[in-house]
Amino acid sequence: MSYSAVAKSALFSDAQLHDNEKSEQALNNEIKASRHLMRNNPIVRIGATRFRASCIGGGAKPVFSPDIFSPEFLTRFDHWMHYCDFSGHSNFAGVQALAVMTALIEGRAFIVRRRTLDFVPLQLEVVSPLSLASELEKPGKGSYVRGGILYSKNGKPQKYAFYKLPKDHPEFNEESVNWLPASDVIDIRDVIHPGQSSAQPWISAGADFAKQYKDNQTVEIKSRMKRQGQQVFALKEGDVSQAGQAPKVGQTNQSQKLVHRVGGLTVLHGIKTASPPEIAVNYQEHNNQVLRMVAGLFGITYEMLTGELTQVNYSSIRAGMINHRRFISQLRGIYLEPSFNRIIGWFCDAYHLTDGPDLPDYFVNPYAYIAPVWIWPEWEEIDPLKAAKAQVLELQEDITSLEKISNQRGNTLDQHLDSVKRSKDAAEQRGIVTNETSAPADDQQTDDDDD
Repeated sequence: MSYSAVAKSALFSDAQLHDNEKSEQALNNEIKASRHLMRNNPIVRIGATRFRASCIGGGAKPVFSPDIFSPEFLTRFDHWMHYCDFSGHSNFAGVQALAVMTALIEGRAFIVRRRTLDFVPLQLEVVSPLSLASELEKPGKGSYVRGGILYSKNGKPQKYAFYKLPKDHPEFNEESVNWLPASDVIDIRDVIHPGQSSAQPWISAGADFAKQYKDNQTVEIKSRMKRQGQQVFALKEGDVSQAGQAPKVGQTNQSQKLVHRVGGLTVLHGIKTASPPEIAVNYQEHNNQVLRMVAGLFGITYEMLTGELTQVNYSSIRAGMINHRRFISQLRGIYLEPSFNRIIGWFCDAYHLTDGPDLPDYFVNPYAYIAPVWIWPEWEEIDPLKAAKAQVLELQEDITSLEKISNQRGNTLDQHLDSVKRSKDAAEQRGIVTNETSAPADDQQTDDDDD
């Protein structure tokens, strides 16, 4: 950064001579003013995207029972998944990914039902908690408003207040809000009941810690900017005499500042600039420890966050991935699947506005229709041979079933068997004889696995 650019930058416009406090505050305000945290923090971006990739992947798919759902319903749901995003940027899998990404970075996420003029009049919009009028508080004898949410007397949410305009809009007004009924809003966050604290949702622990440490990768750059800012404001105080010139009559050396320029570096005599304590000999190890802490709070492994695999062996990386997958399974079963079931209910309501055949007894008991089996993308095994042998043994001993294995791999049992049958029929039509015998494989663990 050139000195002229630093001197003219609005970032340091209100800073004083030899005082970097105001310029530091201006820099912090500049960072906090941006609502795009991922742009300012690569740690959050990488950690959140890799968590999303492990959790959502290609998106969860519902499996509807053909006994109660007609083929027309299944066809229209497949078509609806392609245009269900209200912003028009993605599909149903993209809505899932955006909701998880928002919940990770900002602590919670809202999925709002939007009634449209499409063939199935329904679209989904993922709304950031920044759009919630969280400062809106109103007491009441019966219902009351707390954190921009209207609660009934027993603490059940009734309505949500969202701002009509974004906060950075020139005409933004905190009093201008839209009240949406709770039936049109899905709140993805930690399970909070009335009277319990909701100050720190567990899902955002990693993102919150990374926010506090958002300058971890830019400490040296910021320190250099700080020193440059001090130098520039010292130069702006008055004319600087060149080195080697004698002082004028009546002028003391205290008011002069000698400047030596060496390449692109300017050194001011009499100004004390010290390197920050973060830049030390053990800074690299300190940085690694911080990354390990951020990865642990995110619920991912250090290797997933950094891509560093030089210090791990088979046993350690397997233990870390098992712990991470248990964390993901809990998130899917407790938070995401109930939210997605509500989306299925929204779709069933919108489907009845089309000319398709009605769902029998849906309005009598809708719960048989809005709780399908969700098939999540499969996880690749660290050692596929060992995992396959273990599954064969579990099948032989009836510990698991082929249907469960198919679901874990992202397919239903019917889809798996149909695929196997199509493969065999295609091989027979072409006169290809499959080899039923397989060569024995040695699955004994060697010493190299623990290196």
